[in-house]
Amino acid sequence: MKTKKIVVLGGGFGGLTAALTLNKLFKKSKDVELYLINRSKDQIYLTQLHEVAGRRIKPEGVCYPLDIALEETKVELIIDDIKDFDLNNRLLIGEKGEYYFDYLLLACGSEPEFFNIPGMKENSFTLWSYEDAVKIRQHIEEMFERAKEEKDLDKRRELLTFVVGGGGFTGIEMIGELVEWVEELSKKGEIRKEEVSLIVVEALPKILPNLDESLINVSKNYLERHNVRILTNSPIVKVEEDKVVLKTGEEIKTRTLIWTGGVRGSSIASKLGLQTGGRGRIVVNEFMETSEKGIYAIGDVAFYTDEKKNVMPALVESAMQSGQCAAYNIYADITGKSKKPLKLNLHGNMVSLGEKYCVAQVMGMKLTGFPAKFIKHAADMHYLYLVGGFGFVKEYFRKQFFEKLRDRSYIIENVTVNTSLIWLAILRIYLGYRWLMSGIEKVHAGWLSEGTKLVAGASTSPIGPNTPEWYAHFVEKFIFPHALFFQTVITLSELTIGVCLILGLFTSLAALGSLFMLLNFMISGSGDMWFFMVSLAVLFSGAGHSFGIDKYLIPALIKFGKRVLRGGKPTSKGALYRGKGNEFKGTFNG
Repeated sequence: MKTKKIVVLGGGFGGLTAALTLNKLFKKSKDVELYLINRSKDQIYLTQLHEVAGRRIKPEGVCYPLDIALEETKVELIIDDIKDFDLNNRLLIGEKGEYYFDYLLLACGSEPEFFNIPGMKENSFTLWSYEDAVKIRQHIEEMFERAKEEKDLDKRRELLTFVVGGGGFTGIEMIGELVEWVEELSKKGEIRKEEVSLIVVEALPKILPNLDESLINVSKNYLERHNVRILTNSPIVKVEEDKVVLKTGEEIKTRTLIWTGGVRGSSIASKLGLQTGGRGRIVVNEFMETSEKGIYAIGDVAFYTDEKKNVMPALVESAMQSGQCAAYNIYADITGKSKKPLKLNLHGNMVSLGEKYCVAQVMGMKLTGFPAKFIKHAADMHYLYLVGGFGFVKEYFRKQFFEKLRDRSYIIENVTVNTSLIWLAILRIYLGYRWLMSGIEKVHAGWLSEGTKLVAGASTSPIGPNTPEWYAHFVEKFIFPHALFFQTVITLSELTIGVCLILGLFTSLAALGSLFMLLNFMISGSGDMWFFMVSLAVLFSGAGHSFGIDKYLIPALIKFGKRVLRGGKPTSKGALYRGKGNEFKGTFNG
């Protein structure tokens, strides 16, 4: 077979996921060459750009090296900026060279949409790239520096007015960062906080329209309590260097408009001449195929509607899942297998309003405050783990909690905060349900009777494409020869963990078991960081005390243990712990 060249254009979450999936499918094929072309050497975590713009983290805090993610694969990384296409000759034309392809997977994302609003492109800041975020950050610092020296009150007010155009996820996250950063900037610049105006302008009747109404109200109330003015039903009709004009007739004097009010498909993709829909996004079918044979599109650059006419949203999960789908269907096209349609399985949405507050709508749950923040960090680490393994997760921890630029870590500050256990009980029961269902599925699949599930070549083999060599050696020497025994242990463990978590019975032990199982699965390349983080939450939170047997069992066991220590004899209060300052203050959370 003639060597096939498969090119992925774009190194975001979708493109990187597609490249890794292609590597897994074609790892042993010598007739397929894989390439990933990206403008920079790093993957830029776009949904964290507001943290750079608001000086929460360092600019490099959103950068994750692509060569690290691809170092143990057959994917060749090419750093180049593609400027044009030659479809007749199947060529990508970049600044550094031309690249032939048999199959092309477009993962080049999106860019701001200005809706032809006069002056918008020329007089606003966008938040769509690393460079954008750094520019916003430097500009805001400059405005405070200039305001400190400005004597004219009107000009000073103009310098200290910051407008965010667009009340979607990006806009609200940006204004949330400003809420916190303004306090620091005001103190540093000897400016009264009351002099600073923060404004969100939204054309629709409400902000965050994709969230539940209750979470919209919570977010709106939080921002308004922090003196953010929210203007809805207020389209921007004109932007000048020193003012923003609204359709209502109001004019806002400002030197800062951050525009987040719309996106469109990448302009480079439009040069292909393919059918587009929905602001320049390329139309694809359920297999992520475009109208041109051999060319696929995923993520933000793709326009896909399912059988219910729902448009694929521009989310990290959408990009990753469509990337997996397109990669498999390229593999199917080359090998003659049946293609698989995209079946999106989205967990929900999370919106941070600065570092200290967050709202989330995840798996049917509506969360606010610390629980939502925890889930958002878990989601970020989950995505990074899937494309970069533990190395990217370690980098995330370092950048988010140890090298942050504003205040102490919110996580560290709230380690001892008491919070409602109800949401933890929901997480505990859901985690238990997933373990129980997994165990039942294994029983029906013959894990207790056939020693064929954990052997080399099986679809459930614990050795994956990114399994460390030491772990693969352990599996080959100890697990493969005793496959039925380990299958039985895994199946019974999943059933036991599931039942215990659902009932809230010995919850800490069950959560430890869950962590151990998930850690092994993740090392083998099949684990889920979402459930690893949920297991951590259950372990350290005492989740068994809410709607669980542990609420009654653990105190009873402690009482029984005290009686055993006393030899069954009653003692006076405090007899077990004598001596000055030797009171028993510990607790045991099940």
